[in-house]
Amino acid sequence: MITYVFSIGSVLYRRITAPELLPTCAWSLGKWGIPVNAAGVLYAMHAFFWCFWPEGTPTDLESFNWASVMFIAVTILSMIDYVVRARKQYKGPVVLVEGWKGE
Repeated sequence: MITYVFSIGSVLYRRITAPELLPTCAWSLGKWGIPVNAAGVLYAMHAFFWCFWPEGTPTDLESFNWASVMFIAVTILSMIDYVVRARKQYKGPVVLVEGWKGE
């Protein structure tokens, strides 16, 4: 859910602040684009928040929802991997391919 918040939120932010910087698209929701994206971000934030709660109380090791621990662990490991290795290997998307006529 957090990836949806970041991706939809980034597009929504750009649509509101500087829509001329967005690339042209094959189809558009028109005037409904911003409300639909806002609803998507709100839903994803709501789902992300509630996915970490336990199914019931009181909690013990058997009934504890370990999703929060796993999320934090994966986030920390991903940041360490990025700092140590990945930032040196990343090659961005291909923007222009010479000789391609787009047919």
